[in-house]
Amino acid sequence: MVRKEDIPFLNQLVKALEETELRLEKAYEKKDYEDFDKSKKFMLQIQGKISEVIK
Repeated sequence: MVRKEDIPFLNQLVKALEETELRLEKAYEKKDYEDFDKSKKFMLQIQGKISEVIK
């Protein structure tokens, strides 16, 4: 169950996830695999944090 006070934090995480998705796409297009891997790892960390909060 998500607590009311967690909603702003979740919104921040979702926004960061969206921004990182754009960065991931740009890195892929440029074939910048180092930045692609960093972005992918960061997205996975954000997804993990979201999972922790909603449990």
